[in-house]
Amino acid sequence: MRHSIIITSAVVSAITSVTFGATILVPDEYGSIQSGIDAAIAGDTVLVSAGIYYETIDFGGKEITLLSADGEPSGTFIDGNVSSGSVVSFITGETNLSILDGFTIRNGSATSGGGVYIQSASPILRNCVISGNSATGSGGGIFIDSGTLTLENTTVTGNTSNSAGGGAYVRFSEGSLLNSTFENNSAVNGGAVYVKDGSGDLLFTNVVVQGNSATASGGGVFDKASNIIVGESAFTNNMANKGGGWFSYGAGNATISNTTFVGNSVSEGGGAANIRSVSIVSFIQCTFDTNVADDDCDGVGGSGAIDITSNSSVTLDNPTICVNLVCDVIEDFSGAQPTIIGDISGCSSGLGACCGGTACWVMDYNSCLEGGGVFNGEDTVCAMVNCMDMDAGACCLDNQCILVITSAACTDAGGDFQGELVECIDVVCLGCPADINGDGAVEVNDVIEVITAWGACP
Repeated sequence: MRHSIIITSAVVSAITSVTFGATILVPDEYGSIQSGIDAAIAGDTVLVSAGIYYETIDFGGKEITLLSADGEPSGTFIDGNVSSGSVVSFITGETNLSILDGFTIRNGSATSGGGVYIQSASPILRNCVISGNSATGSGGGIFIDSGTLTLENTTVTGNTSNSAGGGAYVRFSEGSLLNSTFENNSAVNGGAVYVKDGSGDLLFTNVVVQGNSATASGGGVFDKASNIIVGESAFTNNMANKGGGWFSYGAGNATISNTTFVGNSVSEGGGAANIRSVSIVSFIQCTFDTNVADDDCDGVGGSGAIDITSNSSVTLDNPTICVNLVCDVIEDFSGAQPTIIGDISGCSSGLGACCGGTACWVMDYNSCLEGGGVFNGEDTVCAMVNCMDMDAGACCLDNQCILVITSAACTDAGGDFQGELVECIDVVCLGCPADINGDGAVEVNDVIEVITAWGACP
């Protein structure tokens, strides 16, 4: 029996309406990235071979993918050093089908958005490095206004702004930052990221914010009148005048969970965070360690961990709080007190400040001893000690001797303090007092030592 296949005009119309995106090759088919973009239509991929492309580009509102051939930013560069203006622009309503993937965007210089400029658009930036860009205004690395910012596996590093948002400036926008890093960016406010008047939530997930600086507030993040949700992230070694890691201002609300604040510092208040002006911030299972306020020790500023104004609200849910300092004195909070939920956990790493001459390192006491250093006690940090002004003394730990700053440091280490200014060379530390000759055993030879020395002591 034979079967007939009937294809209706509706089916034919549906089949012919399906298109498959073309792949446009740069530089094999088109000599520049922009000419490849200009030739592309929706659904196309512009595939760019490794190399340095000295140009600035505009997606022109197209729903296309701009992809480096090796998928990595280390070999494919879009370098804006040939002209002023943003290196990459999305200014014609691009959507999340407009994708930039696998490039280093560098050396752009503009009023706003030296590296990437986004206006009323929602592109995706994936597997990129945005570095060495600058803005005389806001957003050294990235500027976005009235759109959606999506960063995936992207590093924003070494960008500068003369105003706000060294790494990124986000206004009237929302978005998601995933598995990304902001490092060594600088601005007046918001060294890494400045967020203002958000239109929706801005999500940080597994984001590292490290080594950024602000001459005013928010070495890491400046949050103004926006809602930010942070999870599984780290704020490390950021610097500012106020709010080393985080600064909330004017209803800058946030929920921050499973995140560490370590080694951030300010010349005034809030080594880790400064929460001001009717802002509401919750820290859930976060760690605050070795953050420093008043790092110039001029007596201005407070709170190594969090500085809170009376019209703001901070909640700490099961936090871990370690050694946070104001100048060289431990102080965690100043201003209004936070609401504590659950328990405050401490941390003991076995590490402490070790002075070697006038220099200081953090290490365990055995390593300090082996290096000929002076151990200052467990859980001390270098900001707490002055290696140039020490009255060290010998401390016996079993049959070993180390130099420590105070008798308390020796006791904390489980040792026997021998006195200030006593050198280890003048001390015999016996793990067992009856082991006179120090060979690790009590035997007849120890008795012989005693008999030989019998009589009046010299």
